[in-house]
Amino acid sequence: MIKLPHLVGTVVSALTLLVATAAMAQSQRGSNVPAGVQSTANDVEETVHRFRLGGEAGVGLDPELIMFGAHGSFGPIFTPRVSFRPGIEFGLGELTTLFGINLDVLYTFPGATGRSGWRPYIGAGPNFTLSHQGFDTDQTDKVTTETTTGTTTATTTTDARSRFNFSDTDFSSGFNFIAGARRGGTFLEMKATAYGVSNIRLLAGFNF
Repeated sequence: MIKLPHLVGTVVSALTLLVATAAMAQSQRGSNVPAGVQSTANDVEETVHRFRLGGEAGVGLDPELIMFGAHGSFGPIFTPRVSFRPGIEFGLGELTTLFGINLDVLYTFPGATGRSGWRPYIGAGPNFTLSHQGFDTDQTDKVTTETTTGTTTATTTTDARSRFNFSDTDFSSGFNFIAGARRGGTFLEMKATAYGVSNIRLLAGFNF
């Protein structure tokens, strides 16, 4: 059984280190630091901008989840309007914990909508998810109750829902369909996954 909380902690720690390193590179620009350190910091900053690393957060519906994740963007592919955006995502809910990998291809429409500067885009790509149900209330158990009245004992058997039925981690695959809009590095999007764990996600994010 894969322990998702440990995996979540590891990835979050790595992302925190990456952001901290990028911030250090920005603050050290032009300062009196050794050439080797300055070169390494510049390389990290260049990598962040080259691959357009970013993050997103939002909510998932059915099941209800708090979503957050990180991604990179590679492109252009064949045309300046097409890019490849692989990413990872985490979801935390009352019953469900998930870790997902997305391999999305995005197409950005030319121009902007009106004077707002927002550029719409659509996308699609496969989704691979590990999910874990904390407990399951769908299963039923037989409960027998004995009631004694005077010299008579009555036995009653009823169905009762099990509150804590721990299950293993499950793997599922699906296909994402994406619609969104971006302005500069900021973006808003809706992602629907056919056959996936969380069918609809409403997300907001930023590309560095």
